[in-house]
Amino acid sequence: MVIAEKQTERPVTSTPALEYRLERLPIVDHPEAHLAEILGRLTELGKEGWRVVSIDLTHHPAYSPAAQPSVPLPVLLERPTGSTRPVEYRLERMPFVDHPETHLSGLVERIAELAKERWLVMSVDLTHHPAYSPAAQPSVPLPVLFGREA
Repeated sequence: MVIAEKQTERPVTSTPALEYRLERLPIVDHPEAHLAEILGRLTELGKEGWRVVSIDLTHHPAYSPAAQPSVPLPVLLERPTGSTRPVEYRLERMPFVDHPETHLSGLVERIAELAKERWLVMSVDLTHHPAYSPAAQPSVPLPVLFGREA
């Protein structure tokens, strides 16, 4: 006796494929001086639907003009294949009054406020960098990149 199994149809779901792009943004001076230019370029790319996957906005010696003047800042971007849903970007500046560790809760609070407006964190470096310490440069706030679909 042969028993036939009943075939059940399962809905097919697909995840849109993603396109990736590596952009290299020139740094002519200390990155701090060019955050507005970086934000402008990311905004242009966002109009084409490109989302930032990875960018390091903090100052690292390997990306300083003094160390390597011809090394641009790499930015990894992605977008669903065929999509051009625009993405807008925003740069927030998180000031430090004391050691960065004591201000992480303030950073989280600000992120939560912006999340209510659909802003998502695209880039933030939570490690301690001398360039973003009150002892080294008390007036230089930590850059945090946010993005959202426009």
